[in-house]
Amino acid sequence: MNQTSYRSRLSPYQLKPQHPIDVMRAKVYDVQDKENPIRAEIEKCIGTHTIKAVVEEDRQTLDAMGVDGLISFLCTMTKDGRVLSQGRGSAMIGPQNRFFQRTVACAFNSALADAAIRATKVLDQLRDKSGAEETYEDSAPEPATDKQREYLKQLIQANVRDESALATWMNRIGEISKSEASDAIKSFKN
Repeated sequence: MNQTSYRSRLSPYQLKPQHPIDVMRAKVYDVQDKENPIRAEIEKCIGTHTIKAVVEEDRQTLDAMGVDGLISFLCTMTKDGRVLSQGRGSAMIGPQNRFFQRTVACAFNSALADAAIRATKVLDQLRDKSGAEETYEDSAPEPATDKQREYLKQLIQANVRDESALATWMNRIGEISKSEASDAIKSFKN
């Protein structure tokens, strides 16, 4: 007897059920969600950054090259009086490029672009420093494990003879942190 088995197939118009991992991955990459922790880092970068660009003729390059028709600019970018970067841009006036306005603009734009590109290497200078010293440790300590608490109770009962000290330890054992329990166990064992 010939038996045919049929697999269920989804129509191309039906939505495929999503795997739970794909759902979680979509949540992680949804950086527009207000609850996403990446939003805090994005918010630190948003704002007005006052960067000053001072453009001057690059005498050092002009003197070093000593070529007629050379136009050279030096652009210095600063923020709050601190130098972020310097960029240089040069162009030549000659028979091939007789449009001097374009040649000067090219040298100017090159200096400005070079300074901007070099400034990106010091991005931390551009961002607000208010949260720079933050630590990534949890503010609430991790509670002690049940095993730690039980072992600590045994050590306390075996080592503490004073009734008031014993009562203090027993009252504190429910709210002790993992690191405190570890330190207490070490102290009772020694």
